[in-house]
Amino acid sequence: MRKVLIATGGTGGHLFPAQQLAEQLLDCEVLFAGHKLHSSPFFNRKAPSCEITSASSLRGVWALLKGTWQSLLLLLRFAPDVVVGFGSFHTFPILLAAVLLRKKIVLFEPNCTFGKVNRWFAPFAKKVAFQFPVVHKRAVYVPLLPWKQEKKRASSKDPQRKTILVFGGSQGAAFINQTFCEAAKYLSFPFQVIHLTGKGGQELHYTVPAMIKPFEEDMPSLYARADFAVCRCGAGTSAELIRYNLPAVVIPYPYAHDHQRKNGEFLGQGVRLLHQKDATPERLAQEIEALVAHLPQHRAALNTLVLPNTVPLGAVVRAIGEHT
Repeated sequence: MRKVLIATGGTGGHLFPAQQLAEQLLDCEVLFAGHKLHSSPFFNRKAPSCEITSASSLRGVWALLKGTWQSLLLLLRFAPDVVVGFGSFHTFPILLAAVLLRKKIVLFEPNCTFGKVNRWFAPFAKKVAFQFPVVHKRAVYVPLLPWKQEKKRASSKDPQRKTILVFGGSQGAAFINQTFCEAAKYLSFPFQVIHLTGKGGQELHYTVPAMIKPFEEDMPSLYARADFAVCRCGAGTSAELIRYNLPAVVIPYPYAHDHQRKNGEFLGQGVRLLHQKDATPERLAQEIEALVAHLPQHRAALNTLVLPNTVPLGAVVRAIGEHT
C-alpha cells in the first residue's frame, strides 16, 4: 500500500478537489495535512489528518519555522511515497519540508495561471497537474472539476421565467450578494433567483420568487435548474460552468493575484466578464440583459472551448509513487 500525504488549505476551493483525489486513492494510505482543517466546514472529519501551524501570510517567520519543523517530523513519521500540494500558503511548510527531505511532489494547479506557492515549488515537482491548457514542461492534464462520477441530470428549467443562479464560491461573496440584489430591480424579463449567500451572508429581499440559502452541497441540481449564473470565476466555478454548459456574468475577485480574471478570459464568449470596479447595479443589470439576449450563442461558445486530453489525478499520483 502506497502512502500519500495531501497538503491543502481549508477553503472549499482547496478541500473539495483534495478530498475527491482521496476517493481516487482507496488503495493507498492517505493523510491530509494543513492549517485548521477540522474547523473547516468543508472537511470530512472522518478523514485522517494532521494540523500544521501556518501563518496567515508568509511574513510570519516564526509560524513558518514552526510549521516547517512540524512538517519535517510528520514526513519522517508518516514516510509518504508522494506529497500532493493543492495550493494555498498553508501548504508552504509541508512542501518546503518535502523538498528538504527529497520527497516526490505532485502539484495541482486548478487556475489558468500559477498561484504563488505552486509557482515556487513547481521546479521541485515530478508533475504539475492542470485542468486548463496551461503550458509547462512538467504539465499533466486532469479532468475538469468536479471529479466525482455523477448521474446525468435532466434539465429542470422553468419555461415561464429565467432562473438565475447567484453565488460567490464556497465562502460566498458579499459584493455579489448586495450588487445583484440591487441589479435585480432593473431587469426587464421574468425571472426567479437561486441565491447562495455563503456562511453569514446578508439578509436579502427580492420581489420575485427566490430561494436563498448559505450553501448547497448538491450544486449539479442547481446547475440543471439555472438558465445562467452571476458569480465569481474561481477555478472550481470556471470548471463547472464549462462542465454544465452554463453561461454567466462573471465578476472576478480582484484580490487573488489576477487568477480569476485569467480564468474568466479563458471562458471567452461563454461568459460576460465584468470587473468589480465597474460592477454597479445598473451596469450588472445591463450585462445580464446582454447575456440573456444571446444565451444560445454563449452556451455554444462554452461547448466549443478547446481542452487537453486528460488522465485522472489519482492515476498520476499512483504512477509517481510506484516509480523508483
